Amino acid sequence: MHPDQFTLINSVNPDVFKRSIAELKYHAEVLDLMELATTAKIQIHVGGVYNEKEKSMKRFVSRYRKIGKDLSKRLVIENDERSYSLKDCLRIHSDTDIPVLFDSFHHELYNNGEEVIECLQKIGKTWNSQDGIPMVDYSHQKEGTTKGAHAETIKAKIFMKFLEKSKPCNFDVMLEIKDKERSALKAVKIAQRDPRFYAFS
Repeated sequence: MHPDQFTLINSVNPDVFKRSIAELKYHAEVLDLMELATTAKIQIHVGGVYNEKEKSMKRFVSRYRKIGKDLSKRLVIENDERSYSLKDCLRIHSDTDIPVLFDSFHHELYNNGEEVIECLQKIGKTWNSQDGIPMVDYSHQKEGTTKGAHAETIKAKIFMKFLEKSKPCNFDVMLEIKDKERSALKAVKIAQRDPRFYAFS
């Protein structure tokens, strides 16, 4: 599950925070009613900076600690392309134990010089057996558009290069590509050549 960008745990507006918790509880309840294990996650961004990044990170940590286990067991945070890098997310993990999801495209746009393999090794340590296999969001730049726009369709060579850089780490890949199933089928064909590939039947 990936609620929209208006779901902000660290919002300075109490009403936004209240609505965000209600939204997250709704998603968690759906997963619970489907009787899915805690490996079924809800991914969120850390949120806004509000001109005080350190304070905003601390506010996220403080609120996360109070939301209750029924909800916290489902949540993961992901790095974004302008406010909170993977390094920031790992800092928050160290205070909360919340798993960190790696967004490879966002990392290309905003990072601290870490290579893909280093990122995957670090996020892998934030997931425990109840969380399941670490998750990765994958996309790349759409040609001829604003920086940060997700691609319309997957580029085989770029995806193959990503898989090569990620060895030997294991993870679930979620594609954030506009043509959805078309690119998913292409990605499966490419990934099948990789010995790490596993398809659910």
